[in-house]
Amino acid sequence: MRIQSKSGKSHLTEQLQRIPVDDDFPVGTPDFNTRDEHPDIGPHIHDLFEIGYCFDGTGLFLIGDKILPFKGGDAVVINTHEVHIARGTPGNTTSWGFLHLDPVRLLADSIGSYSENLRLSQYCGSAFRNIIDGEAYPEIAHCILQILLEVRDRPDHYRSMVRSLTWRLMLLLNRYHRGGESSDAPRDYQEIERIMPALRYLNDNYNEEIDVVKLAELCFASESNFRKLFHRAMGCAPQPYLQRLRLNAAATLLKNSSASVLEIAQRCGYNNLSNFNRQFRARFGVSPRDYRGGAGVPLSDL
Repeated sequence: MRIQSKSGKSHLTEQLQRIPVDDDFPVGTPDFNTRDEHPDIGPHIHDLFEIGYCFDGTGLFLIGDKILPFKGGDAVVINTHEVHIARGTPGNTTSWGFLHLDPVRLLADSIGSYSENLRLSQYCGSAFRNIIDGEAYPEIAHCILQILLEVRDRPDHYRSMVRSLTWRLMLLLNRYHRGGESSDAPRDYQEIERIMPALRYLNDNYNEEIDVVKLAELCFASESNFRKLFHRAMGCAPQPYLQRLRLNAAATLLKNSSASVLEIAQRCGYNNLSNFNRQFRARFGVSPRDYRGGAGVPLSDL
């Protein structure tokens, strides 16, 4: 299925993407890209573990029902359970490097009795924060960057180095995530797949008026059935999800641009400044102006 974005581009709404890899070295080809606020790929899911490193820019990653901010120097980890898409801050570009791999097969000959550290299913759901803050966890971010560069440049013995770095990454992630497997970790993506066209539309058009009937039509569902599908997949109704998306985008802009509060509110779909201020304070505990100054609950803690 193709849907039209506000930028006029036609996009394929992705389902499962199968990544071709060699059996003896199950690591894909790295993808280094620069994209604007309208990504040229829809919500999707892979059949391999995905890692990425942000070289520059700011924006939001939508992973399952999570809306997570990112900045240059951060990394991302996404397993095979969660549908995801990234978009940059309006008016700016982002530069990323991504890589797909199968850590279990890659390390099959060397994991020995430490296979518990390769329980990849724990890295999803509400208990796992996929965006790795590069300032708070520089070892993980740097390790992911090293793996990307090794696979890209292929120096002598790079395969052995990638195996060594992947093992280090697994140990670091196990230390980073101590919450165990999430009780809400999705076992399949069929429910989210069903509403992918709506998620794509929200991602591209959250700064405009959103009609739930339009979202339902994109998913070939009645409005009442769509609302049920959306709630089952995302854990909330479309409107609260849209509000969270808009406010997270606004918080990212407040920290990473010099635009006025009014301009940011308008960019994020608010035509009424007092309404924006009220909703922002309810989510972050302070006014937008005070949040820009460093007060309130950090977006990374929500």
